[in-house]
Amino acid sequence: MANLVQYRCYFLDSTGAIGSDEMIECREEQDAVETARDMLEHRPHYHGIELWRGARRVHMEVRLPDVPAFTIRTAHTL
Repeated sequence: MANLVQYRCYFLDSTGAIGSDEMIECREEQDAVETARDMLEHRPHYHGIELWRGARRVHMEVRLPDVPAFTIRTAHTL
């Protein structure tokens, strides 16, 4: 059974500044991304997320009013 990995999810305000953060524990990176997206859906006052594993940003997503969400993909480093 795989160990849980800790990720920190930062919630971004309308200016892109961090308004809040929360730890997420998941087995797979994609699960952490989906969890962060679900958390953002329940926080409509925030406009985006950044997901970090230690010092590496693994995902960033920003939602602007009336504009579909866009994602910035970060290259994986081993």
